[in-house]
Amino acid sequence: MQAFKEQLKKGKKKVEKYGRRQAEKVLQKLGAHTSSSNPEVDEKVNKVSELDGQLQELYDGVSEYLIAVSVMQAASTRVAQTFSKITDSQDPQFKAIMEEFLKKNQNIEEWTHEAIHQTCMEMIVRPTGEKLNEIPELTNKLTLRDQKLLDYDAYRSRFSAETAKNADSEQTLKLASKVDRARESLEMITSDVLGKCQNIQERSPEMISAAFSSFVACQVIMNARSTENIEPLLQKLPLSAEAICMICKNSHEDLLT
Repeated sequence: MQAFKEQLKKGKKKVEKYGRRQAEKVLQKLGAHTSSSNPEVDEKVNKVSELDGQLQELYDGVSEYLIAVSVMQAASTRVAQTFSKITDSQDPQFKAIMEEFLKKNQNIEEWTHEAIHQTCMEMIVRPTGEKLNEIPELTNKLTLRDQKLLDYDAYRSRFSAETAKNADSEQTLKLASKVDRARESLEMITSDVLGKCQNIQERSPEMISAAFSSFVACQVIMNARSTENIEPLLQKLPLSAEAICMICKNSHEDLLT
């Protein structure tokens, strides 16, 4: 019976808190009450919110990049296999070149998946995901702060109204005590929110720099490894000269400088 009474008491307090906060929201929307503002909190939260969107875009972009790389490598292998099937050349040397290209291309595909994919996952996707996982915790703290802010504003407004009636009344003194407790509670969660925002922002530049450097390294090494393995075949394919000339003719070199 006692346990039931305690649960009932807690439930009643929760309902009172909810009702008080909802009433304060309505009064503020109507302009009857004013909301306390903290520009420092607003600024830091807005910056973290902007960072959250950018990190999510990066996370999605790198994931799409890895899929595109895998698709490109697989498509290259399929094209090489198709050439191997449809060729009617009886020249064993030409067939050997084609088989060599197919084998090298398959090797590059496997290497790309093992080396590039895993490196991007470890150096870019994982750290970005971990940073994104910090945001929900901050969101929960912000929700709690909004609740504490409504409590403080409600008590503050009631205290101001009661003071105007009778500054020395018992009710005024009780409200003053509630305002002080609400302020302390608000300041505590506000400090927590600011600290969380600072931690997220301080470690982000280093993480982003490392991720970008890793991305560039993957691009360079992937292209270099592909060129290193396949370029020697061009010397065995004299007919490739026409395509090389066309590429040079259609290239705007200033775009690559």
